[in-house]
Amino acid sequence: MYDIASLSYSPSTNMEWFTKAILGGSLINKGYLSFVTGVKESTYLNKLEIADSLLQADERNCSWTPDQIFKLSDKMLEIKTYKINLEQCIDSLESKRTVWMLKAGARNTDLPESLEAATLEMLAQELSFEIETKIFAGDSDADENDFDGAYKILKESGQSIKVAGTALTVNNVVTELTKVYSAIPEAVLKKGIANGTVKIFTSFAVSRLLRLALASANSQVIAPSLSLRNDTIYFLDVEVVTVNGLNGNTMIAIDYENSVLGTDLISDFENIRIGNFPAPEDFKVFIDGRLRLGYAIPFEDEAVIYSQN
Repeated sequence: MYDIASLSYSPSTNMEWFTKAILGGSLINKGYLSFVTGVKESTYLNKLEIADSLLQADERNCSWTPDQIFKLSDKMLEIKTYKINLEQCIDSLESKRTVWMLKAGARNTDLPESLEAATLEMLAQELSFEIETKIFAGDSDADENDFDGAYKILKESGQSIKVAGTALTVNNVVTELTKVYSAIPEAVLKKGIANGTVKIFTSFAVSRLLRLALASANSQVIAPSLSLRNDTIYFLDVEVVTVNGLNGNTMIAIDYENSVLGTDLISDFENIRIGNFPAPEDFKVFIDGRLRLGYAIPFEDEAVIYSQN
């Protein structure tokens, strides 16, 4: 029997759990989001950016012709609170942990040997998947306890740049990706390429089509624009990032500094506890916790969404 009743995981003292859970997905692990931390309730995001050139022609006539140089966003960051209430038979957890460790060729072969660490590792990976899915597919109309994700925000926005899509195939995916790239505002693209912050987010289905296009007999034709570097797809120096939550006919181009995740990692409420139930159910492990999450795009007019409808 494993005695783990005394274990307690708190992000304020042990960041392992929440770092893996919230930062473990392919989206956030690479830093492809901006963060607002310490958020306990819905709040306005006040962000400034330069909207125009600072320099003006001086005609030496003592005229005063001011331009508005700052662009202000005051988007509401809607925060939702989530809880984690789980229980599991210890024998079952041990069995799952063993299977994961023995899975040939899987990237989880280095799963921690201790039961409690392995349990948190497995839960963190699943939670990462769920959070990333919410960031793109969250819909408060479908679930009032959910926050709106990038797809819903940009589809319903009157400011976002919308590109009419079609059913994507190996034969047309590069052409359609070109449309997305071409729709990115020049200022956003220029800054994003220089800083490496502009990305095109796609589903795994679209990523597979792009890889198949690269592997096709005509790959030499598309290679100048589409390339694979260290297992990462690039289109004209813009990284194509695969994420959870988008369907097979959707793409989103955005500077990730314009993509904001709000969370609270330091509250006393953000405790993840793992331990045994009291006897006679001490053969069960419980995991409980709470976290707050919200998502916003401050400047929707600088984001591109490609969708079929």
